[in-house]
This record gives sequence, C-alpha cells and structure tokens, in this order.
Amino acid sequence: MPLIQVNQASQHSPEQKRRLIEALTDTYARTTGADAAKVWVIINEVSRESWGTGGIPLADRDKG
Repeated sequence: MPLIQVNQASQHSPEQKRRLIEALTDTYARTTGADAAKVWVIINEVSRESWGTGGIPLADRDKG
C-alpha cells in the first residue's frame, strides 16, 4: 500500500486536514492508477514552538 506522509506545523482545522487527505489520495490514485482505497495518508503535526526557520520558531513569527 502506498503511504504519503505530510509533516506540517499544527494550525490546520480538521476540515482542512480532511480535504488534504482526500486531495492527496485522489491525486496519487489518478496519477499512478492505484486503488484509492489502498492509499494511506499520515499527517504528522509539530507544534509551532518546535518548528523553526531561519533560527526563529514559527510561534515567534506568528506574534509579529
């Protein structure tokens, strides 16, 4: 079974995550011919305090 993993900073609603899972599954199945029912998607969420770019945590970037 194909497995798609998404690593993201947590800030998305359950509805956004549902739509992302659906879109990734549909795109993979359409592109490869795989059975959509056998495509797995995992969203790994990291707190914005634990994810940074340019030496600055995303939580700090959100503040200003």
